[in-house]
Amino acid sequence: MLKFNTIPFLKLDKISILYLFIIIFIQIIKQDSILIENYYSTLFYSFSSNISLFIFGWLPFSFGEILILTLPIILWRFLKKDNTRKKNLKIVFQSVALLYILFQFQWGLNYHRTPLDEKLSIKNKFELSSLIKTAKLFVEKTNNVHKKISKSDTLPVELEYKINKKLFLESLESVKRLKENTNNNNRPTISVKKSFFSTPLSYMGFSGYINPLTLEAQINTNTPKLYLPTTICHEIAHQIGYSAEDEANFIGIMAAISSQNKFISYSGNIQALRYLLNEIYVIDKLKFDALIIEINDGVIKDMEIADNQLKKFKNPFEPYFKGFYDMFLKANNQKQGIRSYNMVVKLLVNYYSNQ
Repeated sequence: MLKFNTIPFLKLDKISILYLFIIIFIQIIKQDSILIENYYSTLFYSFSSNISLFIFGWLPFSFGEILILTLPIILWRFLKKDNTRKKNLKIVFQSVALLYILFQFQWGLNYHRTPLDEKLSIKNKFELSSLIKTAKLFVEKTNNVHKKISKSDTLPVELEYKINKKLFLESLESVKRLKENTNNNNRPTISVKKSFFSTPLSYMGFSGYINPLTLEAQINTNTPKLYLPTTICHEIAHQIGYSAEDEANFIGIMAAISSQNKFISYSGNIQALRYLLNEIYVIDKLKFDALIIEINDGVIKDMEIADNQLKKFKNPFEPYFKGFYDMFLKANNQKQGIRSYNMVVKLLVNYYSNQ
């Protein structure tokens, strides 16, 4: 005869059972993107993120990165106590479960909101002709901005901004100008900070990230200046609730392009152009070569300078870090994984091809 006290589930303490039920609840609600959009992203997250940014945004240092350093130490100290194996397993389970729950409610459920292409009525596919048309548009736009801020169309731009609060605020203002984000304009503060981990991030191949527990946007200070403003706008897009990488890329690029600061606008245009050119290179190298000829020599030099900066940090371990992140994205409703970054091409082409 089966005894109830032999059933593993019933041996769990009340906290563990509560965590399990919350996790099951999360798995159920994240299947409904409309529910997430209307009640989590629009209501709950708008309120909770304001609180987080109010608490942590004013700090001159990254509280989230202090947590990253201290939480493993705290967990290790608990495990090193004279505990039984069963108690240690319970500590690990409850710690992982709590972090998962906090991640989802604090930010992660935004991965399951209504996709931006649906909200903007953007098609999922595009024709090569539309891709070429959009690329030509950005060649012209990038060349024009370059001429305004460079001494010559054959010379690279002398980028006149520093990684400071002013640049962060100008980037935020650029994001605010997007009509899609007007409901986020009353945010009391932003939380964009220089990352303590800039050098490790560089070797891992990442220009920034958002801490999902504190919502502080962390910027890799080794990011080439050419790409820095768009990176900041990208992380702010994450901060206001756009978890998907293609959507954050799209908002980041559009925000930078719309900036009144011509250097930030140049960064946005050149990032869009890079994504479009990379896509064309894969599809049709002859058309790629034809487009390259139309780009100002100074623009090409700017991209080469930035790419050479990134090459300094290339190492054999980077693919493994990106492979892990690829799995993370796929586990969070990003079917394309790390290729989600490149899916911004779909949004750019379908948004701009009719202009």
